Amino acid sequence: MIERKKQFLVRWTISLIVLSVLIVLVNGVSRKFDKRLDLTAAGIHTISAETGNILGKMEEPVTIEYWVSEKLPSGLQNLRRDTVDYLDEFKRAAADAGSVIEVKVIDPARVIEQYVKEKESAGDTPEPDPMAALMGGPSSPADTKKQELAREGIPELQGRSIKDDGVEVVPFFSAIVLKYLDREAEGIPVHTSLDGLEYELVSRIAKLALTEKPVLAFFQGRPDDKITQGPDGSPLPQPIGHFDPLLDAMKDRFDVQSILLTEQSLIPDKAQLLIIAEPDAVTPRQRYEIENSIRSGRPAIVLASTASGSMDRGFQLTPLSPGLSESFVPWGIDIQPNMIVSSQKCGSIETITEGPLGIRMRIPQPFPVCPGVAGNGLDGTSPFTRGVESLIFPFPSPLIINEDVARAAGIRVSALATSDEDAWVTPFGPAVTSQMISPPKDPGFRAPRVLALIAEGAFPSSFEVGSKVPSWDPTLEMTGGEADAPLVEAMDEKESRVLLIGSADMAKYSSLNQYRQNVGYLLGSIEALALDPDLAKIRGKVQLPSALRETTRDERNLVIYGNIAGIPLLLMAVYGLISAGRRSSARHHESLHMLKIPEQGTDQRDIDQKAAEQEESR
Repeated sequence: MIERKKQFLVRWTISLIVLSVLIVLVNGVSRKFDKRLDLTAAGIHTISAETGNILGKMEEPVTIEYWVSEKLPSGLQNLRRDTVDYLDEFKRAAADAGSVIEVKVIDPARVIEQYVKEKESAGDTPEPDPMAALMGGPSSPADTKKQELAREGIPELQGRSIKDDGVEVVPFFSAIVLKYLDREAEGIPVHTSLDGLEYELVSRIAKLALTEKPVLAFFQGRPDDKITQGPDGSPLPQPIGHFDPLLDAMKDRFDVQSILLTEQSLIPDKAQLLIIAEPDAVTPRQRYEIENSIRSGRPAIVLASTASGSMDRGFQLTPLSPGLSESFVPWGIDIQPNMIVSSQKCGSIETITEGPLGIRMRIPQPFPVCPGVAGNGLDGTSPFTRGVESLIFPFPSPLIINEDVARAAGIRVSALATSDEDAWVTPFGPAVTSQMISPPKDPGFRAPRVLALIAEGAFPSSFEVGSKVPSWDPTLEMTGGEADAPLVEAMDEKESRVLLIGSADMAKYSSLNQYRQNVGYLLGSIEALALDPDLAKIRGKVQLPSALRETTRDERNLVIYGNIAGIPLLLMAVYGLISAGRRSSARHHESLHMLKIPEQGTDQRDIDQKAAEQEESR
């Protein structure tokens, strides 16, 4: 017994030594190769090749500072570790592309503590001022440093952590700052998830790499239509354009140049993107300039519909005539005229209602003429809509896609946003009608409608080579044009992209104020088209739960009753089969066991003979 214990102890000691050696070797090999396995369908934890293309353009090192607290709230406990690992992989991807990225992980608490110590050693520590804190100012050196960090894009955040005796509010920092040369730093003030982090980093690095802001050409079809009052009904100091708030949001990153698309106000040659907002009665010459701009390889965003609505003046409707069909139809796309799409899956508006004691209350109500798109209605494979949870299209017109014409022209057209299958269309009217609000009883009038699409390819011209270039004066076109007008020349068609949105109001201030989910989509699409073509692919790497397809009532009933009765019956059947198998096995084992029990006074040869006879009888 003692000898066996010694042998067991020796074998256990040798096994422990071998296991320790293997662990050391495996860790050494893993550190050398340092690879991770990304099992997500979108590859959100893997640096894409497009990122390497953009990082390879950086001639000098880029510094990424990750300002993060040691203690994070519940739900974010792994954020620090995961982000540091991701930034390390980002750093390796930059090295593979031939550029240098320096990653610094900084604890703001230590920076604040060091600042306070320096102040104390210099004798510059005034007494805490409660009144200063009450007025929102710094009440201590630590508060002064926190405000300084906030101005640099590193604000102090608050989260909740679950404790044994309840919930605790935890202040913390989690921000990313990117620095390049002596240019103004770019930052992510609030970083709480890895989803979309690659795009957030690369888009800011792409901006840092630019020596000057990209130029955006903005053409508005109705520049004289102004906003005169705010959302609360109060008059504005001076009228502003409906699209001015969106343009102001873009001016931090782009050089936005508004154009009239006249002979004196043309599309700038340096423009990276052409935005056409609410086109109305576009002239042949303007259409000629727009076509040439797109065919030269410059992408375009077109916000066009055949009606525009007002949300602050009794929901009045204004008819529009974009005048772009002659260009769109040869590309296999068009805007259905004089029709407005409605849906019960829609955005809401606030109506004022008299409440108790005469108190006026603002109550949200569904507004069907602003259909919403979510789930399977958004193309999850496109970089423009992947990761977008929902969109609202105020007063939209349905878009038409002719796949045969587009295929013949070499244009690739994809629907990005499609309404639900119960959406309906109604003719234009000067005001919102009951037909626009109430769905038709006949299900044949309800069907999904395309509200946004992307067209890609080398776009053909609708102007024949050798014909006269249209005049800037539309009246001359009715008399045959100018006698000495230049002729349309052939040009090399370059690949381009056109993002067509069937709502002229989607980017207006009144609708953006109501439906803030549209802001990120519009700004992201503009960045993806204007900064770098690879950004659109990177932007699409966002992981969202897959939406279920639309189901019928019979399918839903089948699932419900299947869960109630089908699954229990199936479990009972499985239990019956298992029980029957066990009983059969028991009987078989019992019969074999009984054959092997020798009867008293019976010779072994008699037993063998009986067994052989039973085997033959079987």
